[in-house]
Amino acid sequence: MRWVFAFLLLSRLVVAQDLGHPLDSRLLNLPTLATVGPSTLEVIFTHRFTQTVQDGGGEELFGLDSAADIGIGVALGLGSGAQVELYRSSFLKEVELAGKLVLLPFREGRPWGLAVRAGGDYRGGFGLNPRWSGFAQAVIALRPHPQWELALVPTFVTDTPTLRRAGNVGFAWVWHLPRRFRVEGELIPPNPQTEGAKLAWTLGLTKGVGGHSFTFYVGNSRATTTDLWVGSDFPGRSRVKDLRLGFNLVRRFPE
Repeated sequence: MRWVFAFLLLSRLVVAQDLGHPLDSRLLNLPTLATVGPSTLEVIFTHRFTQTVQDGGGEELFGLDSAADIGIGVALGLGSGAQVELYRSSFLKEVELAGKLVLLPFREGRPWGLAVRAGGDYRGGFGLNPRWSGFAQAVIALRPHPQWELALVPTFVTDTPTLRRAGNVGFAWVWHLPRRFRVEGELIPPNPQTEGAKLAWTLGLTKGVGGHSFTFYVGNSRATTTDLWVGSDFPGRSRVKDLRLGFNLVRRFPE
């Protein structure tokens, strides 16, 4: 109870502070209700170290000496509430193309919103048969408090590494803090279609500066594309207790 009281007190203290840094169009791995805005370009770099903190230890600098899955993507605003996205990950040489449309944005008197996102993924890594998959998503967002945002992301994919047609629901939350900091988290339930599937979780600490956002990432999952998280069948499965480090770097033009 003391921890709950301290948390509520902290929330009261910071609610009147500067919380004015909008979300990026991507949280950690899941889409958000936000779009980049008309005639605006958003560039994102993702970095996920492959070795876990536990396996790396101090000798390997807790995984920072290991190889990494690197992604680069862009999102272009087409108008108010609409954008197109292109993202490529070094893992499986995967490319994701998508479009997002915000149907119901947050506004005064309506602390909830709705967006839809659809697209496709192409996996073409060396030694693999090229694979295509399509996906459709909804982002159902809620802002119960000026500091808090919650979201459900129901997703359907036509193809994952081991499944043909799979669905899952991602859960995301954001806690806005003063000085353009925010704490973020995502949870992906284990897909019941996949034997031995495990919960995927991620946490991030983000600092916004002008048109930049930098996120320090920790989690057990390496999946950064839609088709690789829905089925809970990312190659080389992760354990719930695994800790991997990484980061996201976002820049918007102009800002």
